[in-house]
Amino acid sequence: MDSELHNRPTAGPRTLTDQSLLTKPSPSSDSFEPAKPVPQLALDDADYAKPSREDGSGSWVGRTWTWLIRSENVEAHGVGPLKEEHRTDARFLSNFTLWLTMNATIACFSTGTLGPLYYSLSMRDSFLVIAFCNIFSCGIPAYISTFGPRLGMRTMGIARYSYGYYPAILPALLNLISFIGFCAVNSIVAGQVLAAVNPGHLSTTAGIVIVAVVSMFISFCGYRVLHAVERWAWLPVILAFILLTGFGGRHLGSATSFAKDVPATAANVLSFISIVVGFTISWGGCSADFNTYMHPTVPSYLVFVYTFLGLYLPCALIQILGAAFAAAALSGEVPTWEAAFGDGSVGGLVGVAMEPMKGFGKFLLVIFSLGMISNNAPTQYAFSLSLQIVFPFLTRLPRFLLPIAGTAIYLPIAIAAAAHFAAALSNFLGLLGYWSSIFVAILLIEHLLFRRGHFSSYDLSLWDRSSKLPPGIAALFASFCGAAFCVVGMDQVWYRGPLAVSIAGPSVEAGGDIGFETGMAVAGAVFVPCRWIERRVFGR
Repeated sequence: MDSELHNRPTAGPRTLTDQSLLTKPSPSSDSFEPAKPVPQLALDDADYAKPSREDGSGSWVGRTWTWLIRSENVEAHGVGPLKEEHRTDARFLSNFTLWLTMNATIACFSTGTLGPLYYSLSMRDSFLVIAFCNIFSCGIPAYISTFGPRLGMRTMGIARYSYGYYPAILPALLNLISFIGFCAVNSIVAGQVLAAVNPGHLSTTAGIVIVAVVSMFISFCGYRVLHAVERWAWLPVILAFILLTGFGGRHLGSATSFAKDVPATAANVLSFISIVVGFTISWGGCSADFNTYMHPTVPSYLVFVYTFLGLYLPCALIQILGAAFAAAALSGEVPTWEAAFGDGSVGGLVGVAMEPMKGFGKFLLVIFSLGMISNNAPTQYAFSLSLQIVFPFLTRLPRFLLPIAGTAIYLPIAIAAAAHFAAALSNFLGLLGYWSSIFVAILLIEHLLFRRGHFSSYDLSLWDRSSKLPPGIAALFASFCGAAFCVVGMDQVWYRGPLAVSIAGPSVEAGGDIGFETGMAVAGAVFVPCRWIERRVFGR
């Protein structure tokens, strides 16, 4: 998907008209036949702006705008479906490197720490939850990612074929809220780690601002630059995690002593499951956004396998590492780790673990922090696309303007929430799992049951015609029913549902969260008969 921008020397910049990209896969290999040259990536069919004079003269504002619109490295195309001649990227292997880079971050490490920190789960119990639940929660977005090459549609555009034109605003709006939360959480983690590099000289707030601005620039540029960055950005971060494991390993043996004689309760296990699932299943709301320029003949099973591995490997392994570090810190056998992690500060814990490396350890902290950009930038990219579903009139604007709005929204939120990071992360990830489970249940039932899994059943010419799309009554009703049962089963600081209380027991203050399970099951069960009736009545 990164379009092999740097694989061979050329006399000038390469474009998507290069023959190495315009290819057709054979059934049994990664070899391709040349195809017809196509227009450049950045332009949509709509003319956002035309130069006032062909010789390029005029105001600097006009010249800059024209350059942005016509640049091969700045994507203007928004949420609308791409024509097949624009979908030429045949490097399906980049599905792996993209998702690997996006999830090989310190935020993934932070998610793993919540098992021991908030739910008093031993290292073994935390490991089991992380290893097995990620199979489910990574498999769903991996499957939805196969829609991108086959349809040339963004995820929230595809949602209109089950939710309808106007009702699709609801999942897109929830998507925006998720993206804002993710970017805020990522920036907080990055800011904490940067602040730990040289305590007292760089504040967490300054670190948050640095990561936010760089992420905005990459998402501003769009597909080409995003994939160029994501192709190799994982390498230094993975090396930093390996070194962190090596130098922290001298104390990880104490992790086994934390809660070793305390049996895991069903309530705590279920609540941690909701955290783990919420971290990855929420990618289902945008997983098709990052490969819509891929050639439609790229095998779907390869897209699925590479996406799944790119999600599962970093999420499972790095979350397990986070759980081990947290258990060691909370065991009481490593006083310096316990003091650094006492308030749930992941940056402090990582910083003290790397102290033996002295100056090089601080360099690795910088890598961890800047590695969050590889997660924030794609999230901001997906934000710009969902924003055009929530506000359809924004499709008249070039996509590259919208990440600026997203940054302006989440940056002050991140700065304000930094003081209570661990609690904010726990509550936020739980909420992500609730709405995401409802959305993917409806999207997949529509595709697999009512459209028989046939991509040909999606008439892409109707994507913005409300009178031809489903009315969305069934999807909305199923979503509200699922949300009601999420409330009944949720366990959050501000509310505990009766099902969660019954699982944990009235005398226990927390645990028993089954919100995403009940919400997903009820939404799917309600949607099936309601959608059948809707199709019979409206014929669409």
